[in-house]
Amino acid sequence: MKAPRVILVLGLLGLGCGGAKVATSEGGARVVLPAATPKAREHFEAGVRSMNTPAGAEAAMAAFTAAVEEDPKLFEAWHDRGVVEARLGRNQAAAVSLARALEIQPGSRATLLALMNVLLKVRRADDAVATIERHLPRQDEVGGQADELRLAHVQALREAGKTSRALDEVGKLLARNSKSGQAFNALGLVYYRADRPALAETALLRAAELEPKNAEIWNNIGLVALARGRDREAFAAFDKAADLDGDFVEPRLNKAGVLLDCGDYRSALDELDRAVRARPDDPDVLVALGVARRGAGKPEDARLAYERALAVSPEWPAAHFNLGVLYMDFLPDKPKALHHLRTYRKVAPEGDARHKEAESRLKELR
Repeated sequence: MKAPRVILVLGLLGLGCGGAKVATSEGGARVVLPAATPKAREHFEAGVRSMNTPAGAEAAMAAFTAAVEEDPKLFEAWHDRGVVEARLGRNQAAAVSLARALEIQPGSRATLLALMNVLLKVRRADDAVATIERHLPRQDEVGGQADELRLAHVQALREAGKTSRALDEVGKLLARNSKSGQAFNALGLVYYRADRPALAETALLRAAELEPKNAEIWNNIGLVALARGRDREAFAAFDKAADLDGDFVEPRLNKAGVLLDCGDYRSALDELDRAVRARPDDPDVLVALGVARRGAGKPEDARLAYERALAVSPEWPAAHFNLGVLYMDFLPDKPKALHHLRTYRKVAPEGDARHKEAESRLKELR
């Protein structure tokens, strides 16, 4: 079975601290963070103002960096620096900043979840497992926050290929709450990862019974239907997910991916145009749009989409790879092709599926 195109259990990387001064400790108590120096706080507040503006990411980075240089223990600045680095596609650097924030304030659930997210993005699933297991609550807490961490634990175990342990952990969640749609969703994804699509489908359909308006669950039902060769059912599930949440673009990306594989570029463009309207600054959406435009014989339009993705996230690996291919095969420009393929090689995580092709193309260009 192919790896899923899009699977979400955790949400996207969350908002920054924005000036928060307290965080939840490992055991649930509130910890007052040490007061920052006035100069560090000034830099931090400038960073917060910049990070919430459309073109302010680099200015925010400079401000947060100045803040931690002034006060190396300013938790909020380390956290928000990691958030901005992830938005810019600098996930390895984001992991370093978020890990430093978590070291300073080990009870911050927001930081732990953000760090888990970037570790999984750069395919460091074993590190994600080790990280969350160091920070899971020591007591058997009941409640949404504890369950959120435990669902993140299941996701990390699943991505690390630790299927038996993932099943054990999701079993504990279901023992605590047998009517948790999110737990059944997590169970379905574990089975899907383990190449057991029939069991995955059963678990996900139960999740949908419990949470019929959850777009994420319907998206995952579509993925399992694809894996079972039932494209019509998959498309229906993707359409239902998109109808339930117009801002949730993953179903449209998944549907467009199937259409691109079939060479139906016009229909793929229709789906991606809708996705871009919902999330105009999402680099994944913009790269997919570029691929569809290239396949439709519009290389200049494809270039614009890839470059727009890099304007949002300058180190986005997929954008650099696709620009390298574009400048090699469609808009011949050897120096630009070399630049983007070399950049891709530098910023792409280990295990990225495009590494082999990038190396082959670089050898051809030399």
